[in-house]
Amino acid sequence: MKRIFVTLAALALLTAGSSQAQNWFGLRSGFPLGVTVHYGIANALSNGFDLRISGKVVARGSITSVGLGLDAMSEVVNRSPFSVYIGAGPAFEFGSGSFLLDVHGLVGGEFRFTDLGLPALGIFVEGTLGANLELTSGSARIPTFGAALGFNFRL
Repeated sequence: MKRIFVTLAALALLTAGSSQAQNWFGLRSGFPLGVTVHYGIANALSNGFDLRISGKVVARGSITSVGLGLDAMSEVVNRSPFSVYIGAGPAFEFGSGSFLLDVHGLVGGEFRFTDLGLPALGIFVEGTLGANLELTSGSARIPTFGAALGFNFRL
């Protein structure tokens, strides 16, 4: 697990570049049960398309796994202090002899605490729809659903 977080930190530092003020980090949890730490880089993919790199620990039944995910994201509505975004990406999970590929789309909304004098802090909800492909056994679960609640802190 330590290697995943070291890899996450290294990718974040390599891609941070000159847009430091547009980057963010955060923490989220939800269904399936797990905790995810993420780092986002505004306009990393192109103008208006952000990149979010995530490291996670997930529990599915009696199996606990660790993973690394990438999401391409774009804001579709911004009515301060609310915003709505969409995105998609892959995630890889390793645990108990299994190797899982998760491919998903996502939609989320964030509330920023600008009226309270905390413009860097935001709370968000997010939903995902996707597919889990178990690469070691060849099985698949389609569709899969997820939900998360978390916070972001803008740098």
